Amino acid sequence: MTKLYSLIKDLKKANQRLKQATKASPTRMNKDATVQRFEFTFELGWKTIQEYIRDQGLNCQSPKNCLRQAGKLELIENVETWFEFLDNRNRIAHTYNEKMADAVFKKALKFPQEVDKLLTNLK
Repeated sequence: MTKLYSLIKDLKKANQRLKQATKASPTRMNKDATVQRFEFTFELGWKTIQEYIRDQGLNCQSPKNCLRQAGKLELIENVETWFEFLDNRNRIAHTYNEKMADAVFKKALKFPQEVDKLLTNLK
């Protein structure tokens, strides 16, 4: 099993779990769980993109650089949307407060659809 195949498989599972979390009633615990699942799904997403780009004989190091290249390769439709997801992941990874978590939660609700598009384009 190649590294890319393994990452895609893990990304599919993580996205399914994120979808489950987004469908749960928005209690504080469920919001926190959704934010956490969003974080690790985003991480798997950009690392999958990075590996795909490497498989194409190209290189990217940072999430932003990889997302830009993913846009050029038409893996993702809107690079700016993914930059917003990156900013939200960074905010919540470094600081936690309830107001920020609620804002990230709202963004996280939209992320599974973007991951589905990415997974379709990776095939």
